[in-house]
Amino acid sequence: MSAGPLRSRLALFVTVVLLTVAAVTAAGVVTDQGQTAKPTVDQPHFQPDATAVDELDQSGEIEFSSTGSKTVLIDVAHGNGVSEADLQPVVSALTAAGHTVTYHEGAGQFADSPDAALRSDLQDADAFIVAEPTQRYTAGEADAVTEFADAGGRVMFAAGSSGGGVSDAVGGLLGDVSGAEAGQGEFAAVTSPLGIAYDTGTLYDMDSVGSNYRTIDVTPASETALTDGVDQVVLDSPTAVVADGETLLATSETAEHEESRHSGEFGVAVRSDNAVAVGDTGFMSSETATIADNEVFIGNLLEFLVGGEKTPGEPSVPDDATGGQGAAGGQVGTGQTGGATITP
Repeated sequence: MSAGPLRSRLALFVTVVLLTVAAVTAAGVVTDQGQTAKPTVDQPHFQPDATAVDELDQSGEIEFSSTGSKTVLIDVAHGNGVSEADLQPVVSALTAAGHTVTYHEGAGQFADSPDAALRSDLQDADAFIVAEPTQRYTAGEADAVTEFADAGGRVMFAAGSSGGGVSDAVGGLLGDVSGAEAGQGEFAAVTSPLGIAYDTGTLYDMDSVGSNYRTIDVTPASETALTDGVDQVVLDSPTAVVADGETLLATSETAEHEESRHSGEFGVAVRSDNAVAVGDTGFMSSETATIADNEVFIGNLLEFLVGGEKTPGEPSVPDDATGGQGAAGGQVGTGQTGGATITP
């Protein structure tokens, strides 16, 4: 082959290569220039740099004023879903202030009459705490608690939405909460006669200052002795509570009901005469009792409990009931609940 045709073919090859490279380069430039920018998420909940929450004060001590020595009875006879840590701060604060803590453990010597056993224990008590019951109160037991409160005894109820103690009280939440209209759950049997009703759904708040949306900060809804010194209380997955008395603590307007998706302010702590109710139990635990103003609110609750003057000998025990001291257990500060021992 002569040099002329060879040079011609070589020139053609180089030209094709150059055109190919130029085309690929141009395509790359067009593709790069035509790319859509990576989308940015404008939701703070999905921004790693926006996950930090306000630090909650975790210092403090439960303090309250009281005179004399009162006896506080804690129910552990109804499958109460509380552990030692749930009530430790409360028991320790009461005993440190000179009060006596006893436990209602069940029928005891009143084996055939649980209401007589409860009446016997309540006779020696000035205040009664019921937390997370999973077993329904009998009508006789509910009457005993009502008579106890009517005689001047103080009662505190506590239960969250995750516990078995909440009542089916949606109807009551929308209207009158007195009597049987407030629901038929395990808790309703004993709370309804005192004008208190628990809802069944969990409350959450995406704008809460807590560590997650289920940890809700709530604020006083009224200025009372029970909210004195309280600016913020932190609850974990609380449930709504209503009463025919006054609302003590409420959520912000951004809170939502997990079941109904309704948003707005929900009452989570209420008072009805000699009874108070909180839609959470965990706020009293060792882990959270001193977060924010929890210890102040707990102190106010304990001051309320030991601040009453109950008529001696009430509620009465039926004449046909037999047995001795019921089922308080004799030992102060010990009890059994669902396999978990409670000690001060």
